Amino acid sequence: MRLFFISSLMAATIMTPAAASAANVTPNVNQTGSVIAADLTGNAALQRDGRSERRADRGNRGSGNRDARRAARSEDRNNRGRATVQRNRDRTTSWQERRSADRQSRRYADRNISRSRAEASRSDRQTRRDMAQRNERRVERRTDVRRDRNQDRRVDRRDNRRWDRENAWTDRNRTVRNDRRRDNDRRWANDRRDNYRDRNRNTRQWNRGWRNDNRYNWRSYRSSNRHYYRPGRYYAPVRSHNYRRWSIGISLGSAFYGSRYWINDPWRYRLPPAYGSYRWIRYYDDVLLIDTYNGRVVDVIYDFFY
Repeated sequence: MRLFFISSLMAATIMTPAAASAANVTPNVNQTGSVIAADLTGNAALQRDGRSERRADRGNRGSGNRDARRAARSEDRNNRGRATVQRNRDRTTSWQERRSADRQSRRYADRNISRSRAEASRSDRQTRRDMAQRNERRVERRTDVRRDRNQDRRVDRRDNRRWDRENAWTDRNRTVRNDRRRDNDRRWANDRRDNYRDRNRNTRQWNRGWRNDNRYNWRSYRSSNRHYYRPGRYYAPVRSHNYRRWSIGISLGSAFYGSRYWINDPWRYRLPPAYGSYRWIRYYDDVLLIDTYNGRVVDVIYDFFY
């Protein structure tokens, strides 16, 4: 279609000068008819021959170019195919090389890992062997120490049993001796107490005339030394006991004239000294003279203390 369009355009271009030349020749036709007709016929033939040649040349030139282009395209396709094949071959070769290199590196890495693991396992086995030997030596030492300790304990127990038997006999003998000594001491103390009571039993009555002696004027002495006559609170030997105004001749229980109630220094209060089995005792604010042998009240001073 393109070639047809190009050939039509060239024919129109060629025919335009021919029409112009025919217009110029027309006035001369009347003058020289045959000559002009002959010239026109010759020019037209020449033009036709020229157009046919140009068309032939154009056709030959177009077909040659098409063939050349087709050959070039086919050659380009072949070259591209070869390049693609070569590139694919190169890619395959490089991939295979990389794969083989990776395999080789992995093989080397696995080999190194296996070697390191083997060395680590060997070192671990050696370490465990050393630890087992140390533990065995430690156990042996502990066993020896325990054996020596048990031996020492057995020896100590044997010695202790022997010592206990000896001490038992000694303690038994000592106990017997102590019991005998205690019995003797008790009998001796009882005899001594009885002898003391018999010896100190009053052979004479208490003289109540001491009140006429100015040395024992406790009332005047108390008026100037009141602080001596404030001994503090009195605690009865029996909780439920209340104060009673005892008189001479009454017998009291031993709890009322115990040593805690004795007045050991009668002269401090300007009282006469008690002799024999007599003792001055405190009873609330009163002072009683008691015969400790039978608990009888011998003398009384009421409201002696404040």
